[in-house]
Amino acid sequence: MARKSRQVEVRLVAEYLKKEYSKFTFITKQPLGIVSEEYLKEFGWKKALGITRPFRPEVDAVVILPRYLLIIEAKVWSIVNGLAKLPLYKSLVPVTPELKQYMPREVIMELVVGWTNPNLEIMARDMGVRVKIYCPDWLGEVVDGMHKYWTREYRAERAKKLKMREYYNLE
Repeated sequence: MARKSRQVEVRLVAEYLKKEYSKFTFITKQPLGIVSEEYLKEFGWKKALGITRPFRPEVDAVVILPRYLLIIEAKVWSIVNGLAKLPLYKSLVPVTPELKQYMPREVIMELVVGWTNPNLEIMARDMGVRVKIYCPDWLGEVVDGMHKYWTREYRAERAKKLKMREYYNLE
């Protein structure tokens, strides 16, 4: 049976925004950074955005608050990578053409995770990032599975499964 893709982080962002920020305007999957002036002149606004889209980083969400722009990165896996991206993304907000209409506003950074630990909290604090835990039941199952991934029992079961796949020539 083919493995199903689980869009866990997409669902996490959608549910979190609905729960915490439903009263505010928000944008998901927002590209960040400049768009070439040459492209804008040559191709026009819409086409220039499309052409440059693959070369611009994407933040999971931007919430337009009365006095702030809140940028959100949600992570289930590679949490530290998500944390590390936020200050870099923040630097691009002032030059992002799609967000110009909301400026000037101060930018707040938020990392949404299903679990945390003291080291993550320390790193986030020093980077000026708020850590928010959002862990509904469905995500709790994913997080528990992730924490079991490196256990001896899981590795033994996984090795057995891979041997069976090889034996039956399934991969």
